[in-house]
Amino acid sequence: MINQEGRWCFLFLIVFLSGCASQIDVKSHVKTWIARPLSELKQAMKSPDSYASKIGWKETSYPLANGNSIYVEPLGEDCAINWQVSPRGTITGYKAVGSGCGQDDPNSFMRALTPPPQ
Repeated sequence: MINQEGRWCFLFLIVFLSGCASQIDVKSHVKTWIARPLSELKQAMKSPDSYASKIGWKETSYPLANGNSIYVEPLGEDCAINWQVSPRGTITGYKAVGSGCGQDDPNSFMRALTPPPQ
């Protein structure tokens, strides 16, 4: 039989692990799509397994002054990716938006476009 302290530790462990599991791995997701055609991402979002498909997401995009556009992809209840897309339809950068994304990187568009240091 588990004592009272053991029960609390077990409960804390379960809550902690479920909190970790609910965070979305934004970095690996965006690495998959940077420099790829937006059309491929849109096709993937139509998959029945995608969060966008499950919630009945309506396509959302808007133009930028520099000729690029932003395409919004929902990843979870409190997380969306604002993809920056070139006029040719290539994903060139991103910004993760929302508390469920597990990151707050205001320079994410810049980082996606800048080559890593050698």
